[in-house]
Amino acid sequence: MIKVDHAGENGAVNIYRAQTLVARIRAPSLVKQLTEFQHHEEEHRAIFRDYLAKIGVRRCVSYHFSGLGGFSLGFVTGLIGPKAIAATTFAVEHVVLRHLEEQLEYLRSADPEARDCVLRIHDDERAHHDTAEGQMSRDGWLTRALIAIVQLCTETVIRIGMR
Repeated sequence: MIKVDHAGENGAVNIYRAQTLVARIRAPSLVKQLTEFQHHEEEHRAIFRDYLAKIGVRRCVSYHFSGLGGFSLGFVTGLIGPKAIAATTFAVEHVVLRHLEEQLEYLRSADPEARDCVLRIHDDERAHHDTAEGQMSRDGWLTRALIAIVQLCTETVIRIGMR
């Protein structure tokens, strides 16, 4: 689980990295927020990296794939604009929060130290989700489609990584 979380955080870092790059031109008002979110995700990635190193487990084979996929998603949604940026964050975090809550329940007795790692990132992920939800409109077909596609892809990446 933590290996998949670590890879997912790498994907998230790269989503925000690409969105920040494009937002400098497309949505300058979002650059500060995107930079802050990226910093949070870098901290989360470090939490999981340190835990994996402590228990002697290598990172997930999907680590670099998640980073590349995240950068691609962030770049495209950054080009589309601010509503697509918000919809992407909302969609990813919606799936991630559900996944984290499942982990918290499982890890309660299975691995309290891993559970602590998950707890340390949960509030940031919730804040990203809620901020994005407030910035987007679900009125347009493009936003609804983007949310559905990003949620499906995020869920698929997590499920494949968990195998």
